Amino acid sequence: MFAVLILFFAVAAKHRAVLPPSIIDAAPPRDVFSFAQPAEVRTTHLALDLTVDFDARQLRGSATHTIVNIARTRTLVLDIRDLDVTAVAIDGTPTTWTTNLSNAFGQALSIDITPFTRTVRIDYVTRPGAAGLHWLTAAQTIGGVAPLVYAQNEPIAARSWIPIQDTPGMRMTYEATLRVPPGMLALMTAVNPTETNASGVYTFRMDRTVPAYLIVFVVGRLAFRALDERTGIYTEPEFMDDVAWDMQFVPEAVDAAERILGPYPWERYDLLFPPSFVAGGMENPRLNFLSPGIIAGNGESPVLPHGYVLHEIAHSWAGDLVTCATWSDTWLNEGFATYYEKRIYQEMGNDERAEVGWYFDRTSWDGTVGSLAPGSQVLHRQFTSSEQPGNAFNVASYQKGSLFLKMLEDKIGRDAFDAFIREYLRRNAFHWVDDHAFLGALQDTVLDAHPALVSQLRLDEWIYGSGLPSNVTAPLSARMWDRAGVQAKAFRGGTAASKLNTAGWSSLEIDFFLQQIADVIPTRMPELDAQFHFSDMNTPPFNWLIATAKKLYGPGMPAMERFLMRGVPNVLSLYSTLIQTPAGRTYALAFYEHAREHYEPGIQTYLDSLLLGRRSLLIAA
Repeated sequence: MFAVLILFFAVAAKHRAVLPPSIIDAAPPRDVFSFAQPAEVRTTHLALDLTVDFDARQLRGSATHTIVNIARTRTLVLDIRDLDVTAVAIDGTPTTWTTNLSNAFGQALSIDITPFTRTVRIDYVTRPGAAGLHWLTAAQTIGGVAPLVYAQNEPIAARSWIPIQDTPGMRMTYEATLRVPPGMLALMTAVNPTETNASGVYTFRMDRTVPAYLIVFVVGRLAFRALDERTGIYTEPEFMDDVAWDMQFVPEAVDAAERILGPYPWERYDLLFPPSFVAGGMENPRLNFLSPGIIAGNGESPVLPHGYVLHEIAHSWAGDLVTCATWSDTWLNEGFATYYEKRIYQEMGNDERAEVGWYFDRTSWDGTVGSLAPGSQVLHRQFTSSEQPGNAFNVASYQKGSLFLKMLEDKIGRDAFDAFIREYLRRNAFHWVDDHAFLGALQDTVLDAHPALVSQLRLDEWIYGSGLPSNVTAPLSARMWDRAGVQAKAFRGGTAASKLNTAGWSSLEIDFFLQQIADVIPTRMPELDAQFHFSDMNTPPFNWLIATAKKLYGPGMPAMERFLMRGVPNVLSLYSTLIQTPAGRTYALAFYEHAREHYEPGIQTYLDSLLLGRRSLLIAA
C-alpha cells in the first residue's frame, strides 16, 4: 500500500504545482458548521463544469471530486444548501444518495461509494435564491448594460452552489469550465483571461490547494487593466479610469508585504470590483474582491493606500496560504490581516497611518466589548451547532487578534517576531492551522530559547480569556488623530474654517477632522464647503454626506445623489439619516422610487422595510 501511495502522488505531482493534503495528515478539528467527515474521506481535487443561466438565475452542471478514502468507508458526506442533485456517479457508474432534513447550515448529501472509489460526479442545479450567488440585473451594475453574477462564499455559502466539503480546514486543487453568454467575461480564483472570447466557454485551473470558501467566480461585462507585470484590476469599463487611478499604489503594497512576510504565494495579485459588492473586501486568492464604495474618483494626488486593500493583501498569507481549520480560530485569518495592514503601511513609509490604525483597534475594542458576552470575547471560540458561523467575525477576531499580535511584536522584538511568523507560515503553507499550530510554532521558534517570556506574554489570557489583558501595548493616542483633534477643538470654539491650520493635510486627516466635528457640521456647512470644496468632489467624505442628508443642503445634494445611486451598503445609513425629518423622509421616498431598481436585492429588502414598512417583493415571492 505504501508503494502504491508513493506512485499515486508521484503521478499527481506532474499535474499539480502543490500536492493535495497527504492522507497521513491529521484531519482538521471537527467543524460544527459542516456535515463533512474529512477524517474518513477527503477531496483532493475538484472539477466543475457549469452553465450560467441569467434568465433562470441558476447554475447547471456537475462537480467531480477526486477523493482519498482514508477510512475505507462506504459513504461520502458533502455539504449542500439551496441546490438540487439530479444524478451521482462513482468512477463513471451511477450510484445512490440521500439527503437529511435541512437546518440553518443546509443539508448533508450522503453518497454511496466503495472503499476504493476514486471519483464522484454530482450533477445538480442551483436555486435562484442560493445564498452564495449574487445575481445582478443590468440596472444594478455600474454601466447598466448587461447583468452580472458573482459568488461570495465566506463563511459557509460555497455549499449553495457546489456540493462540497465546506469547512475551511479542507483544501483542494480545482479546475473548472464555465459556459456563459457570449460577450461576457468569466473569472475565478485561478489563472484568468484578460479579455472575452467568442465562444463564451472559459476554462480555469488552480494548482495550489484552497478551501471551499475561496473557490469563487464572476461573470459579467468586465474589462482588465494591468498595473504592473503581476498586478491588475478588473471592473466595468465605465469605472476603469477611476479604479486605476485610486489603485495605483497596489504594486508597491504587494512588494512591501513580501518584504515582511516572504515571497508572494499566488503568482498574480489582481483586484475585482463587482458592482454592489456586499462586503468591504474578500481575500479570494489571485482575484481579491473589493467594494466599488472604496473608489472615491476624486483624482487625489498623491494617492493614499487604502486599508481595505492592504487587509486583503495580507490575507494572501494569513487566510489563503494558511487557513484557520474551523471558524473557531477566525482570528488566525482576520486578526493577522488586521495587524498586517499596519505593518504594510509602515513598510510603505507611513508610520503615522499605522499608529492611528492600532489606536483605532484599541478604541474599537473598548467601545464594543461591553456589548459582547464573555464567550464572544475570546480568540479561540467554542462554537455549538446552535450558533451561526458569521458570529466569528467580530471585534475579537479582528481587533483583539490584531492587538494580540502587536503585543507579541513589542514584547518579543520585531526581528524575532518576524522570524517566528515566517516559520509559522513556512511549516503550515497550504494547510489548515489552529490555536495549537500557532502556539507550537511560537514555542519552537521563540519560547524554547527564551522561557522567561512565557509569563510576560500571558498567552492563555489572550487566546482563551475574555476581555483584554493588561499587557496590551497598542497606543492610547495617535498623532494624526490628535492633530485633527486640535483643529476640531478650535473649530468648535468658533475659529473660522478658513483660519484652521490644515495646510498639507491628506484626505484622511480631513476625514478625521470631520469625524470629530460630526455633530456640528450641519450648522456650518457653507463655511466648510467654501474652505474644503466638499460639494465639488465626486465622492465627498461620508460624514459630509451624512450632514447633507440631515440638512438637505442644496450644494451637496448632487454628490449625495451620485453616492445613493452607487448602491453600496453605506447608502443604508444615508437613508436612515434622511428619514429623521419630515422633509428628508419625503425626499427619501421619492428618490428610492427612482433608485430601487438599481439596488441589489439585499439593499432593496432592507429599504423596503425601512421606508415602505413592508418586506421586499422579491423576497416575498
